[in-house]
Amino acid sequence: MSSASPLRLPTDVLPSGRVDFRTLVQFVGFWTAVVAPLAYLALLVSGLGGRSLLLLLIGVFFANVLGLIVGRGYRTDS
Repeated sequence: MSSASPLRLPTDVLPSGRVDFRTLVQFVGFWTAVVAPLAYLALLVSGLGGRSLLLLLIGVFFANVLGLIVGRGYRTDS
């Protein structure tokens, strides 16, 4: 079991301190996939009476799926 933290910023990956674009995109994708499900609960509690809330729920769902796909390989090296 690894003790590496997924909270490590992507700038720590390269020794020179430069940001690797691919790592940054995976970082954002990973954390989008982690945080997006929290929005489901908030949207469901507020009620889906309006069309705009339903569209927002669908948008959050697609953001979650995209985050899962893009952030899939984040921090697999440790």
